Amino acid sequence: MLHSKNVRRGIKTILFIIIFILIMTLFDAAFELDEGVTESMLTAYSNQSGIDTVFVGNSAGEMLDADLYSELTGDKAFNMCTPSQGLSVSFKNIKLASSQHKIGKVILLMTFDTANSEKYDAIDHVYDRVVNSSSPFHVRLINTIKKDFEQSFAYNDVNTEHSVNIWIPWENETLHGFSNVGNNLNRRFQRFIKGDRLGSHIAYDLNTIVYDRAPGYLDKNDTKLLQQDIGNISDLPIPPNMLSSDKLTLLARICSYCRDNNIDFTVIVTPHRSDYYDRFASFRTDSTYMSEYLNDFISKRGFIYYNTEDDPKLHTILPDKYFYDWEHVSGKYVVQATEYLTDVIRRLK
Repeated sequence: MLHSKNVRRGIKTILFIIIFILIMTLFDAAFELDEGVTESMLTAYSNQSGIDTVFVGNSAGEMLDADLYSELTGDKAFNMCTPSQGLSVSFKNIKLASSQHKIGKVILLMTFDTANSEKYDAIDHVYDRVVNSSSPFHVRLINTIKKDFEQSFAYNDVNTEHSVNIWIPWENETLHGFSNVGNNLNRRFQRFIKGDRLGSHIAYDLNTIVYDRAPGYLDKNDTKLLQQDIGNISDLPIPPNMLSSDKLTLLARICSYCRDNNIDFTVIVTPHRSDYYDRFASFRTDSTYMSEYLNDFISKRGFIYYNTEDDPKLHTILPDKYFYDWEHVSGKYVVQATEYLTDVIRRLK
């Protein structure tokens, strides 16, 4: 009798898990964007050839038009910046581009929160979804479960909503309004009918050894230098959450990767509105210390760091009216922003 109850209980548990997975799959299909900005960027990237320069970073970096930059410099550039892109995804983009092209220059267009202690990369799951989409179903399932487990426990977020939300993809990138659900489902249905899996032209190298073939890991000297740099954070008179050891580790790995693959690496703090530093009482002073630290961090690894706030002509060339918030340039002023950043990059050579 007891054995029979245990069997029934086991069957109910299995059925519950199956039903839960089906419901989550339906919600993912309905509410998670079929193709967001990250996927669109990677799709556009997959149609490029002969790239020698890439820009990476968050949405502030979208102020640079790669086609215009290419026209002004003679380089063949592509802008891989996307909203909420952290250093983890920036590093993936760099490795993707350098595994498929002869990349000679990488430019990180960053804002100061790129290096802060926020450990949750809002688009990491989107990038992984694109990568996994070109894999067989069982591989996608295994990779997803493995990554979700790792993220649930790696960030000490077990007692926060992040540990739960990681398992619910549609919560991270939800369509705004039920009116968009029909179009979203239709896009997925058409993609299924045509056999056109999301990322099928993008992600194959990310699922093979090609992606990690190039060198770029921290050697003993890199590790020792990084430990010293992380130890120096506590000496800075800034809030402890402004600089993260995890982000600095990623930044050091990017430097090592670029060094080992003969890539020029430049870090530029993007242009911003004149009141950018006035949003918090001590932010202007804190960011000065932070900028000096990052300049030392990048320069002693053999690369260039530049904060556009140090340019006295910044707010004359790019006045406040060009920005729709603290750090994002309005679409109609992208040409001016691109010309400005192109001039900055030329002067940094």
